[in-house]
Amino acid sequence: MKKRVAVAARRVEGLSGAARMIIEHARRLANSDWEVHVFAEKIDRKALLEAGAVPHWVPAWPWGSWLKRRAFAAAAGGMAKGFDLVHGHGDLLDQDVLSLHNCVHAAHETIYKSPLPAEDAVGRMHALQLSGQRFRILVANSNLMKDDVTRRFGVSAERVEVIYPGFDSCRFNLGGRGDVRAPMRAELGVKTGELLYGLVTSGDFEKRGLKAFLRAFAAVAQKLPEARALVVGKESRPGPYRVLARDLGIANRVVFREPIADVQRFYHALDVYVHPARWEEFGMSVLEALACGLPVITGASVGAAELFTGELRSVVLADPSGEALINAMISLADQTRRARLSALGPAVALPCAWDRGASALLNLYERLTAL
Repeated sequence: MKKRVAVAARRVEGLSGAARMIIEHARRLANSDWEVHVFAEKIDRKALLEAGAVPHWVPAWPWGSWLKRRAFAAAAGGMAKGFDLVHGHGDLLDQDVLSLHNCVHAAHETIYKSPLPAEDAVGRMHALQLSGQRFRILVANSNLMKDDVTRRFGVSAERVEVIYPGFDSCRFNLGGRGDVRAPMRAELGVKTGELLYGLVTSGDFEKRGLKAFLRAFAAVAQKLPEARALVVGKESRPGPYRVLARDLGIANRVVFREPIADVQRFYHALDVYVHPARWEEFGMSVLEALACGLPVITGASVGAAELFTGELRSVVLADPSGEALINAMISLADQTRRARLSALGPAVALPCAWDRGASALLNLYERLTAL
């Protein structure tokens, strides 16, 4: 008889990293000794059923961010009683395994140079979970996250396990580049011989450093007339970023697009991937870009940068903005250097394919139930 794990997250739908992680891990646990049940308010039933999981809809509280979170924690926590393990993704108060996807205090402090407001709902939830140690094991997306949690909330390092988020190696690889690159560039209006820099994200342009990217690209464009830029992401208020591009005089050289299911098509169209986040708990798009054979410029406070070795470290910037970012982008206009860094990426990314993360999670489940 299979053991049962209750996996709880408010949203398991769309293209967010957490949703993809839950679905892909469930797919790989389907043939194990575990039956995966997923509890969510917004839930992609079709994707979960196809992955071999059992979806459960949790009724949503209609008012207030904090009340919504507390109501979900109470409802989903009650529905998860009786399972062999409970695995929360940041939205439960009590669980055996807590997967944390955001360090909202650290991110806010880095980006806005001020403490996170006390009334922030996610921050309040994290404080309850972490300060109260309301888990047996915490799964962190990176050592960057682990270090922040142990320092800020006093969580013992022995209770934190780092499992890097993964990627689908069947989608993100070098294989599709030949067929996809030319038609995708034509769709984006990029001409033969033009150099395309890009930033791809599910959203939150402020956190991902889009302003720094646009300002750096404006400087690059003055020196490289053949340079173009692509910005992919869904933002609730995209207007200010489009205005910034216009004010910088690059509006006709920057293409804005929303995410698509086949996001690898965007990577294949690019020549250089730029991820200038000043704080990012991991950065799955960095991993995907590496797997697609792109040279990647990113910041030292991006969790995925922990994977970079050798010459790849040369484009991990202590401050991914200003002159440092401009110089790094211009350096990759050199085709020989681009090719050299591109060749290194797939091997760095490969150990983080979804199978590896699912195997680590399965081992964790087995260890906890054996105690």
